[in-house]
Amino acid sequence: ASSGINAEYGDSFSKLITEELSRAVLTQEGTFSANREQLIEKKTIIRRTKNDIHQRKIDEIKSRMSAEEARNLTLLSEKGASSWLSCLPLQSLNFTLNRQEWYDAISARYNLPLVGQTLPQNCACGEENTIDHLISCKLGGFVCFRHNNVRDFIGHELDKVCVDTKIEPHLLNVRNVSLPSGTITSDGARLDISTRGFWSNLDSVYFDVRVFNPRIASNANQTAAKVYEKHEKEKKTSYLHRVIEVEKSSFTPLVMSTTGGIGREFSKTLKQLAERKAAKTGYKYDQCIRYLRLRLSFAVVRSVTVSIRGHRGRLRAEGSRDDTMYQIDL
Repeated sequence: ASSGINAEYGDSFSKLITEELSRAVLTQEGTFSANREQLIEKKTIIRRTKNDIHQRKIDEIKSRMSAEEARNLTLLSEKGASSWLSCLPLQSLNFTLNRQEWYDAISARYNLPLVGQTLPQNCACGEENTIDHLISCKLGGFVCFRHNNVRDFIGHELDKVCVDTKIEPHLLNVRNVSLPSGTITSDGARLDISTRGFWSNLDSVYFDVRVFNPRIASNANQTAAKVYEKHEKEKKTSYLHRVIEVEKSSFTPLVMSTTGGIGREFSKTLKQLAERKAAKTGYKYDQCIRYLRLRLSFAVVRSVTVSIRGHRGRLRAEGSRDDTMYQIDL
């Protein structure tokens, strides 16, 4: 889309940027010094114009789509949702998919029928084997696997730039503290990640991850932004006040969709993590944020393909008797 905009409006954009230089050439000025502030302003105008043109083209395409197709396009247009499609297939970073995984990832992305190896008509839980069901079905542990995949990646990246990073830390028990309704107050409660020195030096912060399927019925009639906001609010209702009042720390929900988009709080966290990573490693910020988005994107794509083809039934064959096969005298 960007190349099409440049081809159509490139001449006018070029004239705007080189306006001062062209005038200096025509008047044969002996010296030329570009006005930096005006140049920045013109670049801002061009960027906004490109964004407006791009958005109009998207709106025009959406007007020819059904409501479901338009919503799906919005989900796939979120920042980071297409990262896995635009990177080199580097084996060292696990940026590779086999043929069947590629087919399944494309089918899940565009909500298309599955191709390749056929699946049974019904899931092991009894429901119809649709892509949305396979992504959301809790039988087999694949939903937990997807959550843990994201949790572990963020935790390991935090451990590289912060101190005292823990996976699934226990919260202090609630004693003689009045907390709002909805707060989880049970003993032994845990959150996904804790660390120190993230938002500021030696501050303590807790994170909790949620990866949801935006295409299921309960989310279908809401905008993507509203769905992210809903899940962030649910996490905050459960843990925010307990973390603030009991742990004396801050709390950030990390909400992500199975299509690859991330919520507002997760986006802020990812940007801060990229800044910390850039300061620690010497790499540029844009390199760090792209790396984080790519790794996060592949973490979700790979877990989605596993949930589509993963085995949900029992391993042993029907009719086998494993309870009387052996008797061992100890």
